[in-house]
Amino acid sequence: MKHHTAAMLVIGNEVLSGRTREANAYLSAQELFDRGCKLAEIAIVPDVEEAIVSTLNRLRSQYDAVITSGGIGPTHDDITMDSIAAAFEVGLIEHRFIVQAMTEYFGNDGMNEGRRRMTRVPEGASLIRCDKTIAPGARIGNVYILAGVPDIFASQLTSILDDFGDIPFQRLEIDVALPESLFARYLSIIQEQFDDVEVGSYPGRCGPDPCGKICLSSQNPDRLTQAKESVDAMLLTLK
Repeated sequence: MKHHTAAMLVIGNEVLSGRTREANAYLSAQELFDRGCKLAEIAIVPDVEEAIVSTLNRLRSQYDAVITSGGIGPTHDDITMDSIAAAFEVGLIEHRFIVQAMTEYFGNDGMNEGRRRMTRVPEGASLIRCDKTIAPGARIGNVYILAGVPDIFASQLTSILDDFGDIPFQRLEIDVALPESLFARYLSIIQEQFDDVEVGSYPGRCGPDPCGKICLSSQNPDRLTQAKESVDAMLLTLK
């Protein structure tokens, strides 16, 4: 069964401290939108097991699937695998395929403590392989555990996207050179009329020379077109 709703769990002190600009949730939102899966929530937590476990357990019970990003590397603060195993109340094991692949690549002498850490996955998890790394991500239940490095994350995400969505969302945008206060009430009425279309207003500049966009998105192309026509007609009455 395809996932129709998803949440993103970003893990890492570096994101919360402003050291790293988060890119993986942005990419996920775009890819899932195009697939027809609604990304309903993005949560960012520190490298703290209690925070990861409690947030993950809430998200995985609330949405069809959860995609995690970060914390599966070789260092002491990479605790995502440990935390997800704790959330599912299973053990953490060295996966024989990862051990074999990394040993073949690095040699027996190259299998240091950090690389051994990267062979561990929650017991019962399946592997998520990609072209960018020999250290795979993993899936357990409805949780997809992906890397934090953007190019590796992107490659792993591509490999799981067939599990998500069915009918793609489509988006239309209308340029507006009016203050939102002039059309807010009318836009609310249109939203009520088209409950299968998401209607949003996003100002680009306020003040004496306002501009912005009204954005509409839906999985129903006909209703999307009708909603746009209603917005266009409404804006004409305000000029």
